[in-house]
Amino acid sequence: MEKRPHFKATLTYLSTEDGGIVTPVSSGFRAIIRFPYDNRELIVNQTFLETDIVFPGDTVIADMFLLDAKETLEKIYTGLGFDLLIQSNIIANGVVTHIYRMNDNK
Repeated sequence: MEKRPHFKATLTYLSTEDGGIVTPVSSGFRAIIRFPYDNRELIVNQTFLETDIVFPGDTVIADMFLLDAKETLEKIYTGLGFDLLIQSNIIANGVVTHIYRMNDNK
């Protein structure tokens, strides 16, 4: 069974100096995602659409797949901002740009 993305987002990774990642990450990278409406943290898989590797300070577009997402998917909307974290440290900020529905063809 193919896992379809839940939404598309623009991600801005923080520079290393600002507390972001130290080394580049590749498409398929998993992080923790936190939306502003609660402090619940979920695992998110990111598939970068225009590149395979992201460096500290880069801005990219990615398809996002949430694990255990049912309740969260009912609350997100286009334009919603969020944070990406590793071990409680914010490494990137993102904005939802498109929400995929079950019958969308990307």
